Amino acid sequence: MLEVILAIALLGLVAGLFISGGSDMFRSRQRTPADIFWEAVQAARLQAVQEDVVVTMRFDEKNQRLLWHGPAGGEHGLDWPGKNLEFLPADADDTILLGGQLVATGAVMAVRFHADGTTDRFRVQLTDAEGRVSQLELDPWTAAPIVRASP
Repeated sequence: MLEVILAIALLGLVAGLFISGGSDMFRSRQRTPADIFWEAVQAARLQAVQEDVVVTMRFDEKNQRLLWHGPAGGEHGLDWPGKNLEFLPADADDTILLGGQLVATGAVMAVRFHADGTTDRFRVQLTDAEGRVSQLELDPWTAAPIVRASP
């Protein structure tokens, strides 16, 4: 009898874990500007490698879209959920403190993804819908995020 009670309790515990963990899978999460940016980076890099071409990425401020295309045309894009996106040079020397946030100046018009999977050296400054500014830096060899240690 004791073994049956323990087995039922154990099954109840396991079922509770699956139900709580499984509900997170079905709950939709709003995509952030960073999510959209990384999705676009991976798509542009994949296009460059698969088509063996240089793919250029830019931000269309007027239409609020992140766009990329190869030399043969065929522009692809994603709607931008934030206020702004700026491509910046890799060097962080051109920043100013504005309203308690470090904001970069000196934007680059477009960046390139090369056929060998590499990319131009650049950073990106994202402004979300609430006006919060964040910066991301890419590794030019892998187009993966560079994480720097906090001072």
